Amino acid sequence: MVIYDLLIKNGFICTSSDIYPADIGISNGKIAVIAANIDSEFSKEVIDAEGGVITPGGVDAHVHVDEPLKLMGDVIDTMGTATRSAVAGGTTTVIAFASQDVNLKGPKALSESVNKTIEFCQKEPLYCDYGLHLILALVEETDNACNVLDKQLSSLYKDQGVSSVKFFMTYPGLQMSDYSILNIMYATRKSGITTMVHAENGDIVRWMTESLENQGLIEPYYHGVSRPTIVEGEATNRAITLSIMMNTPVLFVHVSSPEAVEAIRRAQTMGIKVFAETCPQYLILSQADTKCHYGHNNWFEGAKNVCSPPLREDQTKECLWRAMDNGTFTIVSSDHCSYLYSSKYRGKHNAFDQGKSGKFRYIPNGMPGVCARMPLDFHYGYLKENISSLMKFVEVHCTNPAKLYGCYPQKGAILPGSSDADLLIWYPIEDKRGHTKINNRMMYHSCDYTPYEGLEVKNWPRYTLSWKC
Repeated sequence: MVIYDLLIKNGFICTSSDIYPADIGISNGKIAVIAANIDSEFSKEVIDAEGGVITPGGVDAHVHVDEPLKLMGDVIDTMGTATRSAVAGGTTTVIAFASQDVNLKGPKALSESVNKTIEFCQKEPLYCDYGLHLILALVEETDNACNVLDKQLSSLYKDQGVSSVKFFMTYPGLQMSDYSILNIMYATRKSGITTMVHAENGDIVRWMTESLENQGLIEPYYHGVSRPTIVEGEATNRAITLSIMMNTPVLFVHVSSPEAVEAIRRAQTMGIKVFAETCPQYLILSQADTKCHYGHNNWFEGAKNVCSPPLREDQTKECLWRAMDNGTFTIVSSDHCSYLYSSKYRGKHNAFDQGKSGKFRYIPNGMPGVCARMPLDFHYGYLKENISSLMKFVEVHCTNPAKLYGCYPQKGAILPGSSDADLLIWYPIEDKRGHTKINNRMMYHSCDYTPYEGLEVKNWPRYTLSWKC
């Protein structure tokens, strides 16, 4: 008698709280049963995990794809290619961004903005489940702005289920004043919507950029020089102060600065509801990866690794790994935002369009990474003992992002009757079949490079199971 569509045998299940040997029976895309030993005759298909670890599929809560308003510019990955790339590296749920259409007005304006993105994203095959955050691009600075925004956010949550918004403290055209931030925080608290913050002091960045350009320092490396760690630290401190003022929980995205980590940890110790995210590029790469290599490579090649916040000096990595392990960082995401490098006046080379001379201020900020996130952090985090346990790895890469963004226990868990059968089966820890050297062909994205080219990892997921809703 057949009961299960798929049976996984001889594996070690690892969740954010436990690790134990068990078999998993799957029916209709759901975890149906977990037991010590399930007879293979009860299933249509059987996978032998051979002693490998089974974890929930990864949940990447910070992915930028091409969308109607193109707020990030010429991002080359669509939702289709981004989800394909995600599954290739063990991520089975991505949460991307829709942008506010500032030309739309009325209580349904934000919902209509999200609708545009959904329609745009569903024009091609998708390889895994996805969700959307909303980027707020403009908040009117009027005495009734917070109430207007509250009505729009409440409508957005009710109509589309979007439970998170992001705002920026930097970038021309997107930088929010403290007044607007207070309005946003008031509205998100009333609506019960998660508030995501890109924390960099945009005025300092502008001053530093102009000063460097006046000295003729325009190469990609100086993008990082224009954004020292204190720039992120100051903005983080300020946003925490504003969140305390409004009693609004906040989540800081792509944290890379020791000063920011210290501010977040201090607030958390005081019982303030502050959450934080970091990304593999800040844990593994460094500012040296944006340097020009005269006589060896094109001086502009460092533009591949220009992102914001920028890559940091090597000495910051220990602080970031420690913050992941001690709970300061709630989640780890990729901040996948891919731009072509080889195209003459597209992607990264937009910096040369219309006589811009390749100045770092014009280089699109972002790099691809949704595919490599899980195997990179499995290797550099767990196997290299930068985090204390495999359960911590699952917690920050799978379970916590699912909880924060409202898709737990359907995602990020292995619970009979509740969880989708989105699973990773890794190779046994000492099995050399899991060893691989990363190259761009493995990424299955539309970008023409990966910043992790040539890095070796000792465990790439052997099987990725993704059951789309």
